[in-house]
Amino acid sequence: MLDHRYVDRDGVGLHYVVAEPDTASADGPPGSADGPPGTVVLLHGFPHFWFTWHRMIPVLAAAGWRVIAPDLRGMGRSDAPADVRAYSPREVVDDVLAVCDAEGAERVVVVGFDFGAGVAYDTCHLEPGRVRAVIGMENPFMGTAGSVPPLEGSAMMAEKHFLHLNYFTQPGVAEADLAGCEREFLTRVFYALSAEYHYLDVWQHPPGSTYLEALPQAPPLPWRWFSVEEMDVYEAEYARTGFAGPLQWYRAMDVSWFARKEFERQTNPVPFYFLYSEHDPDLEGFHGRDPLSKLGRHHDDVRMVRAISSPAGHLMHLEATEDTHREILACLADIAAAVPA
Repeated sequence: MLDHRYVDRDGVGLHYVVAEPDTASADGPPGSADGPPGTVVLLHGFPHFWFTWHRMIPVLAAAGWRVIAPDLRGMGRSDAPADVRAYSPREVVDDVLAVCDAEGAERVVVVGFDFGAGVAYDTCHLEPGRVRAVIGMENPFMGTAGSVPPLEGSAMMAEKHFLHLNYFTQPGVAEADLAGCEREFLTRVFYALSAEYHYLDVWQHPPGSTYLEALPQAPPLPWRWFSVEEMDVYEAEYARTGFAGPLQWYRAMDVSWFARKEFERQTNPVPFYFLYSEHDPDLEGFHGRDPLSKLGRHHDDVRMVRAISSPAGHLMHLEATEDTHREILACLADIAAAVPA
């Protein structure tokens, strides 16, 4: 059973979901060698909110873990500050800590996907004592290499072809284009990010294109990996909130880039696990050449690197749900056995 809860952190309301562990799967009392193994915090990306984990949460709880799934600020039912500086690494890490503190979770396993992976790695850098282990999905590290901030670099790329990073950072443009088109946009972007389409083909569209013009037409739902009912939930949430809050994460990329410069020469000291899919566009287009060979430059203690065996694009936890759950559980089993609570 899921509990929806809220905590206020310095005037920003944060919504999160909690699932208690299935005590039948843990033989001993909490804190014993045979008791529940700990707490997992699931951090989503865009265009998502806590619901993206709705398939995974009961699986982890059944394995004996307590699960916390926040709505990151700007998304879902959490508040959306208007100042891009409110989305800096320090602010969003403090959000994670506030949720953990509200639940009495001192040291947690953090799972991060998309923007959530950046929050997970920032938490490892800024508050390593609060993170027992980190599991990254698709995004292996958040680089600060080079001398050009990301928004400037995106603007230069967008002079040659459509680039969603640049499109999203133009104030008011995407919000106006996508208003009333929430379901169409979500359906088309989910399809484009999947293994059934090569996402980087959107770059073939000329500068000045809208995202809807650049995205492919999607086949009608339901798909093999996504249902009409799930899209109904996504559509209802984004029709309610609009896209202004979520897009602050893109508009704050320079804020985050400059903040991460403070620890760009430091590796993540927390035990690191990584899951990826072979058709992920982020690995192909946004982390440089052969990013998997560079994990040691960013993480001190690389414990596992595992690929999803079934075909999947960026949304592997939706496209290849059973495989993703199996690999996540393998990582968590290693953490329970080898990483002190």
